Amino acid sequence: MPQDTITFQLATHFLPKIALRLECLYQTIDQACQETHPVIHHYALKNIIEIIKLIEKPELKSRFLKELMRIEHAINKSNTIVASELYDDLYTQIQSLTHVAGLFGEGIHQNPFLQSIRLTQPAHSNDCEMYSPQLLLWLEFNPAERQRDLAIWLSHLRALHATVSIYLRLLRDTAQFDEIDLFSGFYQRPLPPKTSCHLILLRIDKAFGIVPRMQLGHHGLSLRLCEASTMREIRETHARLDLGICQL
Repeated sequence: MPQDTITFQLATHFLPKIALRLECLYQTIDQACQETHPVIHHYALKNIIEIIKLIEKPELKSRFLKELMRIEHAINKSNTIVASELYDDLYTQIQSLTHVAGLFGEGIHQNPFLQSIRLTQPAHSNDCEMYSPQLLLWLEFNPAERQRDLAIWLSHLRALHATVSIYLRLLRDTAQFDEIDLFSGFYQRPLPPKTSCHLILLRIDKAFGIVPRMQLGHHGLSLRLCEASTMREIRETHARLDLGICQL
């Protein structure tokens, strides 16, 4: 059943930003495994390539491991309330990342088909995409074969998905929401240091058709609201606004 509210998310630094992107990419690929249209599978294949580009640097795995260890220490030190199942998952994932060497998705980086598709992708977003023979042939495969390929590639990313999922669940589940009011269409508040402030969540009733314009600056967070259809700034609204700051 659809929820009545939508939560907008703003990451404050590199790790939550890349975690949100990886989560979105993984979800679209996972959904594509249930679909049959070649256009959807082509989009999912592009997302696979983007994930490979994002995780090919070895320091990403190290950064996630260090952050999960820091969060575990912070939870133990501050007595932050976290669901026991989530805490167990955190401990298990730390142990897994500690004892498994190599990159995230180690087996996917050397896949010859994916590498060939990557080489034909445009270097810049405004370049025209080249449809290589191997891509055209793959898109002509039986949908079940493409679904199988996508599922196999996703299986190489389980450790990545588990890491990102646990990290974002920890941030979201520990966020404290407070109702806020805008004055003349504007809201501003200071933020904790980036070392402890990772994600900003704004929850709004979808029925009002408004979207936030959130910015981070020297004075912290500034927020304005716009009509989604026109992007015109609005000065007042009857919509309830709940702001959550993810701190650990």
